[in-house]
Amino acid sequence: IDSGATVGSDPEFHKLMEPVAKALHFGEHTVQDASGASHTLYSSVDVKGLTGTDGRKYLLDLYRMTPVDVEFLESECMGDKPYPHKLVLLRPELVDIFWENSVRKAVQEYAAEKVKKSGESKAEESKAEDTKSEEPKSEEPKSEESKPEEPKSDEAPKDAMADFEFTLDFSPDAFATTTESNEDPLAAAVRSASQFLKNISVPGLARDLASYTTSPLSGDALVTAMHQRGINMRYLGRIADLLPADVKSVTNVRRLVIFEMVARATKHIIRGLFRSVPTYLHAETFALVASALVGARYCATPAEHLSAAARAYPVLAELTVQSLGAEIQQQVAQRFRYDLDLDVLFELVRDNERILLREVCMKVGAQLALQQYHFVRPDERTVYAEASAALGVSGAKLTKPARRAVRERVDAEMARATTVTVSDVMNFVAVAKVSVQSASFADEAFEAGRMSLEQGQKELGLELLLESLALHEQTFGFLHPESARCYAVVSLAHYDAGEAALAAEFMTKAVVISERTVGLDNPLTIHNYLNLSLYEHARGNTLLALRLMRHAMDLWRVVNSPDHPDLATAHNNIGVMLQALHLYDDALRFFDACVTARERLLGPEHVLVANAQHTLAKAMAITGDFAGAVQTERLAHKFFSSRFGDDDARSKETAEWLAELTFNAVRTAKLTKSAQEKIRDIASSASLAHVDTEGKEPSAPVKGSLPIDDLLKFITGSSSGPKPKPGRRARGPKGSR
Repeated sequence: IDSGATVGSDPEFHKLMEPVAKALHFGEHTVQDASGASHTLYSSVDVKGLTGTDGRKYLLDLYRMTPVDVEFLESECMGDKPYPHKLVLLRPELVDIFWENSVRKAVQEYAAEKVKKSGESKAEESKAEDTKSEEPKSEEPKSEESKPEEPKSDEAPKDAMADFEFTLDFSPDAFATTTESNEDPLAAAVRSASQFLKNISVPGLARDLASYTTSPLSGDALVTAMHQRGINMRYLGRIADLLPADVKSVTNVRRLVIFEMVARATKHIIRGLFRSVPTYLHAETFALVASALVGARYCATPAEHLSAAARAYPVLAELTVQSLGAEIQQQVAQRFRYDLDLDVLFELVRDNERILLREVCMKVGAQLALQQYHFVRPDERTVYAEASAALGVSGAKLTKPARRAVRERVDAEMARATTVTVSDVMNFVAVAKVSVQSASFADEAFEAGRMSLEQGQKELGLELLLESLALHEQTFGFLHPESARCYAVVSLAHYDAGEAALAAEFMTKAVVISERTVGLDNPLTIHNYLNLSLYEHARGNTLLALRLMRHAMDLWRVVNSPDHPDLATAHNNIGVMLQALHLYDDALRFFDACVTARERLLGPEHVLVANAQHTLAKAMAITGDFAGAVQTERLAHKFFSSRFGDDDARSKETAEWLAELTFNAVRTAKLTKSAQEKIRDIASSASLAHVDTEGKEPSAPVKGSLPIDDLLKFITGSSSGPKPKPGRRARGPKGSR
């Protein structure tokens, strides 16, 4: 309450906190209050302990249960432009990762020291043996007396790590209060953990993002990847700085990082506006901000279309596209320490407005009407087609009521003033942070099953995974994201075992659970759909697999753009499915798109690009384009042979294919040339025969050389009949004139 001036401690609470502190890696530390009295604590000075009327002990104010990020605190919270708050703590995941890394490092040092000592002792023993061998042999009878020492070998072997000791604890009050010394080992451990976050974890994630070892599909997936590594959101700006702006291969992930910062900054701006206007104007406020953020090309001045009640508030009436951009720039610089160029932002937003709008809605908790939103002024024909498709009457003959309904929709859409209007904002829902509890037994069985599968023990691995699945359902219930994750892993295990039907069955359950728990447009759901399409194709349902793939691609376009690296894999899978349906020309287009995407993202010298080129060459050969297949296969073989050598299996395979394709290309070229020569010979023979016929005087008229009209007259006999006399009409039916 008073920033540590008054500190109390209780021996009973201190004893109860010991197992909690051990799990959190907290060490026992001493703090002093304002009067100079010392208190020994495990937790921070902010934690309060109460004894309830039921006799049980309770803890309150647990907001500082991890150490302080001292490096960020000293560099960013003490300057001229300080961070918005000083409660900058390390994440629990980072504390665990740093502790495990320190243990691993200590074990390696201990093992190296052990090996060194063992080598020294062996050298001393060999030296002693050499010395003993040089002694006189008269001492040999004494060797009988040394036999009783043999039982030492029968003793139990000594544990190699028995004398290994490791202690690493942290102080939650280190660098957070002025009453504690910062020179003790607990404070040194806190600083080391903060340096580990700054110098190891953040650059490591940036490298994985740049190399697409980690390729998040949406902002939520990016946040999950950062939290799993113990990285706070305040380091988004540093990650963006580590991703080069001039490299095309990182454009997608860099845009994702910047959009995450912009969405979070917009959330804070909208919250400030909500506090400045009454509740009934919240929907119009959100529509105004959204239109200014993503609808500038549709309407450059969205504030002009506010209602009279909204214009009464200057914070709304004076909001423009430029002022909103400047405020976002300020929030990003303050909260993420990133210098955001507005021109770069507008360029990134262009053609990606839908992605940013979704991220902002997810952060704010806004629910928009399910419809097609236009970010540029559409033409009437496009709106008419969209309205017809929305009403389910496209491609059919419209009835009068259907035409009227379509026309009403078209007129309403063409009359829309901004991208998002107040009628589009349906509701605001609370965005709550929920800590997911873990089931230790289920997680242990799950990890044991995965390890067994990796070691090749399929039956044991499947048994452990099924046991973990049962424990997950008992702990969390059927409809829970953890249950969906377990179903997906069990499905993959069955697929690897060649049981495609069981794999599809389990993956279908995973899709149903993920749809109902995390949503349709969640990356987990999209990846489950993609895997389900593969399993359905493996069991022979290729048409169903293509429909599932199409649905996943539709969801993909809602979440991310077409330049995501994982989309190349989806294109390759679609090509394989189309080949199974003997649609070789369509499959060739998808294989070509896969090669193009991977070359753009990874560069020409990459193993994934070479694999895609090898697959594309096969597809070209199926369609008969042997020349293009030879050229593409030559690129793949050149990469494999130069990177892995001629003895590599991939180099040998591409060499065999290249020889076969070259032979077929030469053979096809010869056949084509021979066919062309035959066609020319036939054409020249026909022309010579025609000249010979024309050069002779025919003995009788050749009717076949007459024009079409003359031939018709000859066939019908109209040319040999008598012609009616002039002025006399031919008799009609029944002799009438």
